[in-house]
Amino acid sequence: MSEQTTVSPCCITGHVHEGTPLGSFEIIHGLRTYVSNPKPPTSGKQNVVVLISDIFGVDLVNTKLVADEYAGNGWKVLLPDFFEGDAIDHNLLNAIVPNLRVQAEATVASKAVDSAKMAAALGPWITKHREAVSKPIIEKFFQALRADPSTGKTGTIGFCWGGRYSLVLAQDDSPARVDVAVACHPSFLVNDDVKPITKVPCAIYKGTADAMMTDEALDEVETILKGNLGDKLSVKKFPDAVHGFSVRGDLENGKEKAQKEEVTKDTVDFISKYFN
Repeated sequence: MSEQTTVSPCCITGHVHEGTPLGSFEIIHGLRTYVSNPKPPTSGKQNVVVLISDIFGVDLVNTKLVADEYAGNGWKVLLPDFFEGDAIDHNLLNAIVPNLRVQAEATVASKAVDSAKMAAALGPWITKHREAVSKPIIEKFFQALRADPSTGKTGTIGFCWGGRYSLVLAQDDSPARVDVAVACHPSFLVNDDVKPITKVPCAIYKGTADAMMTDEALDEVETILKGNLGDKLSVKKFPDAVHGFSVRGDLENGKEKAQKEEVTKDTVDFISKYFN
């Protein structure tokens, strides 16, 4: 099966959130990593949740704020730079559909410019960060994390580009297999990715307006995983939510804000169930 190298414009639409991250950057297992320590602090072995970011990487404030939210559940949360400094510039997020509330003001000419920017930025990037390059970097980090004697259980939450890799880390033969995996609006996920998952609890959350994965495609994945995992699977579709809603939604839109809060709660509840 050929690797998908095309990206929908929805991959680079969304909103930059406001807030001050509580964590800090450290070098962990060789990668620059945003660290949000558990609140309240814990002693002994520490359960760790690793976020696998979307294409905007670890410096998008939204993802750091999400990491802080999850750390509030008593987990150590890590957000490693799996792109090694080569994320898509988050300023592009503002250049392309800067705000859904003003989309009506866009002209045909401005939309054409935005599409050209997207193609120029994403085509080479997707090729550079293909699976043959990215998967070993991700696996090496998780292997080192699991080998750390202070690590308790490990979970991962992947967003968009990272959503697929969170499930890859749940495969039975993964050398870096996690204890629980959550994929939020995964990109490029195919049935063959989930067939080898028969042990690790998995959750997949997606909006019905997600242009990167149809509801029908998710139904196929759900059928496979349901047969493999039974009640260790959670799948939920969020009405009218678009790709990236869990991390790049418009928080000034009441419905988008509520769905972002709902998917965060669903994720916390699912991971907590298997961390306990």
